[in-house]
Amino acid sequence: MIILITGTPGVGKTTVSGTLAQKLNAHLIDINQLVNEKHIYTGVDEVRKYKIVDLDALFDEITIIINKINSKFIIVEGHLSHLYEKSDIVIVLRANPHVLEQRMKTKEWGEDKIRENIEAEAIDVCSYEAYEIHGDKTNEIDTSNISHERVVDLMVDMIKGDKKFPVGSIDFLEYLK
Repeated sequence: MIILITGTPGVGKTTVSGTLAQKLNAHLIDINQLVNEKHIYTGVDEVRKYKIVDLDALFDEITIIINKINSKFIIVEGHLSHLYEKSDIVIVLRANPHVLEQRMKTKEWGEDKIRENIEAEAIDVCSYEAYEIHGDKTNEIDTSNISHERVVDLMVDMIKGDKKFPVGSIDFLEYLK
């Protein structure tokens, strides 16, 4: 089973994915780590200070890894994971933009980067893109006010088919007013 975990930076993807991988005895593919290790980027955006990822090369590398792995569960984690077209379930982690802003300030991110990410969260960019590619395989979990352990429990319930959290159930548009 291929599980894609995505969301705006700061929603808890990395923390939750590591715990979920341990719980499921899954193989975890960390996109950020893969991009850095394999140098799968074409440059750095000087304004935003992030790597410009070569998506075709990234997805080719993910496919190679998946084809080599003999595991019941494979988790692909990262802000770009929802753009990978092969999945059994997609989980978009969300967070209230007010909460997300505080998390980003704690990480000492710049104001422009914070504003760009909280606006993306408010208008559901990751959820929209994931749904466009994966349809009803896509779920959303609001991580704003629950522990990462609870998020993992909800994810396990989704993976088992016991719960579903369809796209559109979380709305942060009021933040933009």
